[in-house]
Amino acid sequence: MKKLALTIFALATAAPAFAIDAIPLDQLRPGLWKVERKMEKLDLNPVEYETRNSEYCASPKKEITRMLRAASLLCKSAVTAVGENKYQVQARCNIPGAVSGTNTTLITLVNADEYHAEVDTEGTLFGKAQHRKEKITALRAGDCKE
Repeated sequence: MKKLALTIFALATAAPAFAIDAIPLDQLRPGLWKVERKMEKLDLNPVEYETRNSEYCASPKKEITRMLRAASLLCKSAVTAVGENKYQVQARCNIPGAVSGTNTTLITLVNADEYHAEVDTEGTLFGKAQHRKEKITALRAGDCKE
């Protein structure tokens, strides 16, 4: 149940469909993507660090949009263009008794084969304080072999 709540919190603090549509994700080419996520769990003492690497064949636009649309019913958010190919997504989520918090994500579309994101999520999960920072680097590694 706690893992489900964490997933809901992560999705819930993301941008809803109308906001995500403001980011030109169609610039990113489908294919084999390698993603590195470096996380800091700032609410823990001592702070914990974790790196996760994944590889998947997909369209980043479809994958990112699918996840964020699922969260669109749970949070209020806005997207702001903050520079050339840089977009800031700010979200506020409040599900009484479960999760409450804010999320700021800065997405940089480097080119058709690379994007970065910096994520800062702070709030509570079932009354327990949570504060996470993530740096995500995604690189297209080639075509899918299907």
